[in-house]
Amino acid sequence: MAACEKVLAPRRFSGFSAEGLAFVSADGLASEPQAAETAASVLPSHKLESGPQAGSKYGHDPTDPPPACLPNCVFDSDVDTIDLSEPFSNANTSVWGHISKNGTNQNSSPPTMNDGSMFADDSSLYLYGGGISVAYPAVGAPTVLPPDGVWQYDLGSGQWSMAAISGVPVNRSIIGMSAQSSSSSVAYYLGGVKEPASDPYFWTLPGATPYMDQGLLSFEEGSLTFQNYSTAGINEYGTAAAGFMALIESIGTYGVLIAFGGISNVPGKPMNVTDEYGLSLQWNLSSVSVYDIGVQVWYQQTTTGDIPRWRYSGCSVIVSAPDQSSHSIYVFGGWGNSFGESDGNVYVLSIPSFQWIRVNEESNQRSRHHCSLIGSNTMLVVGGITPSYNNPRPDDPSGCDTTSMFAQGLGMFSLNNHSWSTTYDPVGAAAPYQIHPNISAIIGGNATGGASLTTPPGGFSQKALGVLLTGNPNVETLESSAGSTPRATTTPPKGKKVLSTGSIAGIVGSCVFGLLASMALGLMLYFRRRQNSERFQAAEMSGQIARFELSDGKDKVFELCATASGEKPLPATPDEKGPRELEGHEWVHEVVGEASPPGYESAT
Repeated sequence: MAACEKVLAPRRFSGFSAEGLAFVSADGLASEPQAAETAASVLPSHKLESGPQAGSKYGHDPTDPPPACLPNCVFDSDVDTIDLSEPFSNANTSVWGHISKNGTNQNSSPPTMNDGSMFADDSSLYLYGGGISVAYPAVGAPTVLPPDGVWQYDLGSGQWSMAAISGVPVNRSIIGMSAQSSSSSVAYYLGGVKEPASDPYFWTLPGATPYMDQGLLSFEEGSLTFQNYSTAGINEYGTAAAGFMALIESIGTYGVLIAFGGISNVPGKPMNVTDEYGLSLQWNLSSVSVYDIGVQVWYQQTTTGDIPRWRYSGCSVIVSAPDQSSHSIYVFGGWGNSFGESDGNVYVLSIPSFQWIRVNEESNQRSRHHCSLIGSNTMLVVGGITPSYNNPRPDDPSGCDTTSMFAQGLGMFSLNNHSWSTTYDPVGAAAPYQIHPNISAIIGGNATGGASLTTPPGGFSQKALGVLLTGNPNVETLESSAGSTPRATTTPPKGKKVLSTGSIAGIVGSCVFGLLASMALGLMLYFRRRQNSERFQAAEMSGQIARFELSDGKDKVFELCATASGEKPLPATPDEKGPRELEGHEWVHEVVGEASPPGYESAT
């Protein structure tokens, strides 16, 4: 597509769902001054953002060619919309609406930040985390890192403001994994990476390099409160980024988080551009971590079945059986170690059996994209790029939307039929979710539930995990257990109830850095709430949030900067500066302070 060639490296959206309207926040770079408006309104998934400030070039490989638009690259910042109450084709450019966002004025509207997360309740959007791009100059791009904070967009007035955050202070990270409750206004942000272009303190320090961060944040939108929790039990290092995370609200007192994939590294250890796909950092999909929000406990559980190759920078959504006997986390795309390992199959991780099931083998390869659950049974894929050659992080603009399946960076996957489509039907998307025979053939039951396989082969890693997920006190367990020791618990704070006229159906975080430059994208998908308010819905946001979903976004680390000879690591290592997660403490770099468990109230 010719228009696609005017910009480079499509990025990733993040967002949430509620009443009938989709907002797409696309901050970026148009190749030509006259193309800026066209890129903003027609191709919001195919834009870059870049700043002229020298320093860390997170996500930029020095061997990559510069953007073709130089020296005339033009910064662009906007919010685009899609009406989800009407059917559309991904080939129809008129699907996009437009809302102005003055991203160059940091005093009146949010600056362009990459690889953060977007959260939402019934009245507002919230932008958390991210960093600015410094790889290449662009007219109008931010040149100074803004202060830490959270920007709030009022859906009623259409006005931006800096949110009055309480609780632990906000300190930005990037490419963490995020998820949001569908029944209350509580969101979660896991792990991530600290780097100079995200942290005002390190912005002016020469030679600083990225490093991974520990911690799980909760954000209660009703009270604008951040809280901070331990991730010591999530894996060997207690860190995670660029992977996948899902929230299942119907399990436990306040729900559970399921996290897997992406990378993990020693907290505080300097990283370079090749570390992101190094074998030593890979969090293999043969193991997942489960977090009981109510009692603040991490468990580790092995998986079986058709286990996907390791990946990062993919996306996922979650749906539950009507009878809650099983929960299906749909995983699509992402980068592997090479082009050949970056498959485009769709997989399901079934909970509580922890069985991987391959449900579609069309191999529509994609990475740096975002997924969001639309209605009851449709996975909307937005943004991204098609893998090419053997470079796990190519910036080939010809791969952005050359296939009809992802025209304009949009693609739809039916969770009922397990098939791809280039068109969206709001009536079909609202039909009840049914378990596909591909899944029930493995876990038992039928289209409405009744799963008979509710225990992993060999048993759960710990009895407490099995009881949590199944309610059965006599579950089978492995001889050797793996899980964290419960910390002291307190009464979880209450999240703001959602309005009775509609509920947030999902939020996915983690927006994605580019290799040559970066942009922040946010997809806010609105749809009507079903009459059955008792049925919980949940969606994964980046991680590696980006991941503002937000992720996966959250969800990749093609943003790690090269460490040239003589470069210095960030001085804020665990032994040198700032609170860290040490024995008996719950400190994390993203925030300063301790907290009680996050929680929420179900809608009535």
